[in-house]
Amino acid sequence: MITLYGIKNCNTVKKAVDWLNENKIKFQFHDYKKQGVDVKKLEYFIEENGLENLINKKGTTWKQLTSDQQKQ
Repeated sequence: MITLYGIKNCNTVKKAVDWLNENKIKFQFHDYKKQGVDVKKLEYFIEENGLENLINKKGTTWKQLTSDQQKQ
């Protein structure tokens, strides 16, 4: 079974959920805000995809960070 990792109110995640449902693909949803993320899993995601691909720089959370925080 597929696991979709994300935040429930994210528009991109909503589109993915819709697509999976329309194509009758079974999946489970892992909500980072409610369930957190395992360090090993996060390290794997970074290794496979690169950190830049995992950071949502268009979201309000990113925009609320100071420039110093964004550089860390």
